[in-house]
Amino acid sequence: MRNGLYKVTFGTPLGSGYGVVYAQDGKIRGGDTLIYYIGTYSVDGDNMSAEVDTDAHSQVPGMTSVLGASKAKLSLQGRVSGDTVTCQGTSPQAPGITFRATLQRIAD
Repeated sequence: MRNGLYKVTFGTPLGSGYGVVYAQDGKIRGGDTLIYYIGTYSVDGDNMSAEVDTDAHSQVPGMTSVLGASKAKLSLQGRVSGDTVTCQGTSPQAPGITFRATLQRIAD
């Protein structure tokens, strides 16, 4: 996983969304219309793992987190293929809900 700006498509059975993240030297920072994300990641060969904290930065009428809780800790596992990362994970704040995401690198 190269350092850079990634567009993110994500979802759970509760909904889906889009955002951006910047990955640099093991740190992730990003957000979407409602939620910001901060965390860490590591890559071993084609395998990626990440721990990401989320929380709301805005109140948007009619919008809710795809996890059902704005403040959450995600544990993600994924695969790196070129400039694309596909991953899935879970959060203790959203029991029984699987989170899936695809990151595609768009800039340095």
